[in-house]
Amino acid sequence: MLFSKWIDQISAAQQQGVKPESPDLERISAALLVEVARSDHKLETEELQTIKAALENSSSSLSVSELEQIIDEVLAEADATISLHAHIRQINEHFDRQQKIQLIEQMWRVAYTDGDLDKYEDYTIRKLSELLYLKHRDFVQAKLAVLEQ
Repeated sequence: MLFSKWIDQISAAQQQGVKPESPDLERISAALLVEVARSDHKLETEELQTIKAALENSSSSLSVSELEQIIDEVLAEADATISLHAHIRQINEHFDRQQKIQLIEQMWRVAYTDGDLDKYEDYTIRKLSELLYLKHRDFVQAKLAVLEQ
């Protein structure tokens, strides 16, 4: 699961009375997944369902309706978003290498949902992978892992 380990760590810290600085992980992942889905200039229902499934699998604390609300908010904000660098910075600060690779795999799942990998989807995932400081090998292995499933 993409963010379950991170969410569990936040929950454990909160139970101990510690308030960790925690970015809104579901919103960050939703924003990046929506960006991949929109990169081919058409947002399809199947892609949104894949994004929702990815968020459901990674979140142990939010209900389906809360996740749907996050997706709706991200979609509403998507056209106004100038840069994803704040999201990338949060991921680089809080995710380990494996979590980043799992996020890239989720991006590939979104890109392949419609059965067609658009060159802009490929470019977007490649660029995000580079910004997450992943090696090209990780980018390719994530793609192959999704294709094998």
